[in-house]
Parts: sequence; structure tokens; C-alpha cells
Amino acid sequence: MPSEVARLSTARVERGAGVGLIGAIAWRNLWRNRQRTWLSVGGIAFAVMLILAARSAQISTMSAMLDNATRLLTGHLQVQNVKYADEPSVRNVIPDATTVARALAASPHVTAVAQRAIAFALVSVGDRSYGAEVFGVDADAERAISSLPDMVAEGHWLTGPTDAVLGSLMARNLGAKLGDEVVVLGSSLDGGVAALSLTVAGIVETGTAELDRALIDVPLATFQDAFGLGDGAHVIVARVDDFMGVDATVPGIERAVVPIAPDLAVLSWRKLLPELVQTVELKGVSSGVMFALIAFLVTFSVFNTFMMTVFERTREFGMLLAIGMRGGAIVGMLQIEAAWLAVLGAALGVTLASVVIGWLGRTGIPLGEMAGEMLRRYHMPDRIYPHIDTAALYGVPLLMLFATQLAALIPSLRVRTLAPVAALRVGA
Repeated sequence: MPSEVARLSTARVERGAGVGLIGAIAWRNLWRNRQRTWLSVGGIAFAVMLILAARSAQISTMSAMLDNATRLLTGHLQVQNVKYADEPSVRNVIPDATTVARALAASPHVTAVAQRAIAFALVSVGDRSYGAEVFGVDADAERAISSLPDMVAEGHWLTGPTDAVLGSLMARNLGAKLGDEVVVLGSSLDGGVAALSLTVAGIVETGTAELDRALIDVPLATFQDAFGLGDGAHVIVARVDDFMGVDATVPGIERAVVPIAPDLAVLSWRKLLPELVQTVELKGVSSGVMFALIAFLVTFSVFNTFMMTVFERTREFGMLLAIGMRGGAIVGMLQIEAAWLAVLGAALGVTLASVVIGWLGRTGIPLGEMAGEMLRRYHMPDRIYPHIDTAALYGVPLLMLFATQLAALIPSLRVRTLAPVAALRVGA
């Protein structure tokens, strides 16, 4: 029994030494043709750098777009009456909204909260009347939630109880100017007439025609008094510290607010803006196709390299087979050579990408005057500040490792069909 244990231990050591020896031989084989090796490494490095840089720029652009879209009105999540999403009626209110808002603000990861009351009404200035979507907002809390207060093109944001802020197209259609009287007529909670007489304090320009054509903001307390809501609201909007991971915070928020009013629903921006989610997913698929194409080109390049290697070293492989080396061991040696190529290329590519993305993250990528003007109109930044995506930082090198292993395996399998005598005659 001791001799058997010793024999097995010796065999394991010999196998380990054999693997290490083959790995060392594979490393030395790479540098038998330095020019070809560096071309292959450079191709892999360029692909890794390109994919990482493109992915980082894409994520930064998507983050800016999503933040802009959620900051305008939606917020990162909303608490609503369970019926409000399907029937946005004045009747579907959140009772005791102040208590619910306090519970929401006390929830983990929530950074800002604001109440809103919403109704459709008739807005008149002089003899002109148009339908509008009236928002009752907390003027101070809204600044932490929405970008609307920063979009006032004329006048100022809400300050007094009779102030009103109109969308730019609505103001133009009504012929309203700063200081004009605006009359709002709607239906109150009890079915009566809700009437408001307000003064145009500001005009906002969001860059979204549908919103600029229908928007009017009034103080929340004024809205609640006119529409008979008491302490009710229709939505309570919140921002969280990680809007991409907002779905993870929803269960905890539900446990905090639902006991206060059972008929409440907590909806993240992913459910409130499904078309935006589809846009992001579509862009992700298109970029995935592009990255796969780059990986395929690299795979084809490595395939050509190893096809040439197999043909050039046929006599060498025949000699190794003749002295007793198995075909599988030779294939393994070639796979290790491919792994070395992938490791070198990925390391060089990650280093270059880190330098480039780090520099661009400080200086930003200018989008040009024309693009900058368009983005400013929609309140998007005119520069992109990319940052390295951690998932891509690990995923891309692994993708390249898999691609090079696959590319090397196909021509390497030819070694298993070689006859030692015939292989030794090649080039003789």
C-alpha cells in the first residue's frame, strides 16, 4: 500500500511537471516568429481596447439619457393608487399623502421625495381656452426631484400661492405673457367645479412638444384646496441613490408604505417608461452584434495564424509523435500557445483602454457644435464622460480567451490525424 501511494504521488508530480514543461515550451514557441506573434497580440489588444472604450461610452450615454428622462417628470420610482396607472382620474388619490411621503423618505436608498397632484382641466387666458394637464407641486421639494425648475425660460419658478408656470407652447397658444391672469376650470374630487385664478409667473421650455403644449404647474396646496383633495395626492415621486438598481429597493418601500394605505402600488421607472427600457435593450442588442463581429474578426485572424503554424511545423509535430508524444498533448500545447496570445493581448488591451478611458473620463468626449446644440435643447450634456464598465472589464478578456481557444482548436485538431512517418517527410 505505501508503495502504491508513492507511485500515485510520483505520477501526479510528473504530470504537474509535464504541464509546466509544456507551458514553458508553448511560451518559447510563440517567439519563434516574433512578428506574427506581435501582430496577433496587437489584433487582440486592439479589439479589447475598442470594445471596452465603446462599451464605456455607450453606458455613459445611456446613463445620461436615462437620468435626463427620469429627472424630467417620472423620477426613479413612484407611489400611486393601484388604480391610477390604468385610470388617471382625480378620484384615484393617495389618502394621507404626507404620512406616506415621510415613510417613503425614511426608506433606505431614497434620496429625495416630492408629492404631486394631477388633473386635466380647461385653461383660459382672455378669450382663448385650451385643455391642459395641471400639476400641483411642492415648489421646494420639486427642485430635488425634477429638472423642470431649471427649465424656466422666462420669469421664475413657483414662489407664491397664486403663481402658475406654463409650458412654452401652451403660453404661445393662449397668448399668455408674464403677469397675465390664468383661469383653470376642472372637476373636483366630489364632482363639483374646481376653479383657480392664477398669475403667470414663469414659462418653461422642456424641448418636448407634448409637454410644452399641455403643462401647467401650480402650488400643491392651492391645487388641493381647489380640487378638494385635503391631504391627498396622486403620485409621490422619489429618487434613489442607484437608479439602475431601483427594482431592488421596491420591496422594502412596499413594506414601508403599504401598511399606511393598502391600495398603493410602488412602480419603478422601468415600469413607468417601458418604451425607454425597450430602447435601451435594442441599443444593447445592436452593440452586442457589433462586439460579436469584432470578436469574430479576431477569431478569424487567430485561426489563420494557427493554420499557418500547423502547416509550418508539421515535421516538428511528426518528430514529437515519433518519439512517443501523444497527439492530444500537442493539441494541448497549441491551446496553451493560444492562451498565452489571449492573455498578452487582453492585458495590453485593458491597459490601453484604462489609459484612454481614464483620460476621456476627465476631459470628456465633445459631441460637436451641432450635436451639442441639439442635446442642450433636450437638456442633455454636450460632453460624455465615460467610465470603465466593471462587467465588461472582466467579460471582454474572457470573450477573447474563448475566441482564441476556439480559433486555435480547429486547425490544431489536424495534428491528431498526422502519421509520424508522413509528417517527417514534409519539407524533406
